[in-house]
Amino acid sequence: MEQAEELRYLILAVQREGNRQLTEALRLLKLTPSQAEVIEVLQQYQPITLLQLGERLVCEGGSPSRLVTSMVEAGWVEKLPNPDDGRAVLLRLTPKAVSILPELNAIEARFNQTIADRLSAETIRQLVELLWVHAFETESGQALLRRKQGR
Repeated sequence: MEQAEELRYLILAVQREGNRQLTEALRLLKLTPSQAEVIEVLQQYQPITLLQLGERLVCEGGSPSRLVTSMVEAGWVEKLPNPDDGRAVLLRLTPKAVSILPELNAIEARFNQTIADRLSAETIRQLVELLWVHAFETESGQALLRRKQGR
């Protein structure tokens, strides 16, 4: 196996295992990792339009309309009229979603801490720098960059 291929599969293996572990951790809240990401983005940017949400999500390419619809139906997200554009709606967290934020944020913090416990700060910095070389010009990379830059 060539090293580039091995790297590709290692990234996939780490991502799948991480997603499996996060899915298990979120099970008590009855959330999927994608739903948790929507809540995380809305926590930081609400109220925002569906387009603005989609521009900040890594879990969904393009429009997250089906994901948001399921979250509205589950009572996590609500749609509000957009005073600036009658054709668009604004999305924000419901009181149900706000009530779980402390627990969700704690799960995220514990999950991130497991990474920090396994790798040195310098190794994490180097990995982030190297992965940005590949991700920077991708749709998912740009979504993450928008979140990182706070816009």
